[in-house]
Amino acid sequence: VGMMTPTYEAVDPLSPRAVIAGMMVGFVVSAMNVSFGLKAGWGQGGSVLAAAVSIGLFSAMKPKIPFTQLEANVCQTVASAAGSMTMAAGLIGPIPALHLLGLRYSVWTMMTWGASVAFLGVFFAVPLRRHFLLESQLRFPSGTATAETIKSMFADARRAKSQVGTLIHAATFAAGTVVLTWCFPWVLRPPVFTTLGLASAARWGWGIRIHA
Repeated sequence: VGMMTPTYEAVDPLSPRAVIAGMMVGFVVSAMNVSFGLKAGWGQGGSVLAAAVSIGLFSAMKPKIPFTQLEANVCQTVASAAGSMTMAAGLIGPIPALHLLGLRYSVWTMMTWGASVAFLGVFFAVPLRRHFLLESQLRFPSGTATAETIKSMFADARRAKSQVGTLIHAATFAAGTVVLTWCFPWVLRPPVFTTLGLASAARWGWGIRIHA
């Protein structure tokens, strides 16, 4: 298994590599949330995605010091925190709505607003953790799913690489689809009705639109 062997004592869970990897994955998750959120009005933290990508990344790199389960947990925590900022800061809801109303904000204003929201999140995290996790012992579905993903991927290195490979292939296909639709916009609105001889229906606005 090599790198996938869970070693808890050799490495500090809050290691620089875990934090940096989490920031890198979080950057991608944030961009994904903005793109998806502006279309669907919904986003996700990306905890499971971040855990899978970080484990697969270090599995491919094969570092001398094994990447541990606790480091994977730190990595997905950092990444999901960054990904959730798009929702917490209102980047996929209130801010675009204000933009449509004619209100414009500078980059520095948005950065200050995001930092303020992040500070409040960290400030309230400790008392909320004590109440919900330690006292009430609630089981959060996303956290439980992420923990099970980390444990299963460390238990089987081949399966982990296969899962990450599937993610890479899906991401490549999605990126290729987006580039294709940029180069050929008509692909999003194929002339199905016109091809079938139903030009009158097409003139009335009937057709098929693909969202990429």
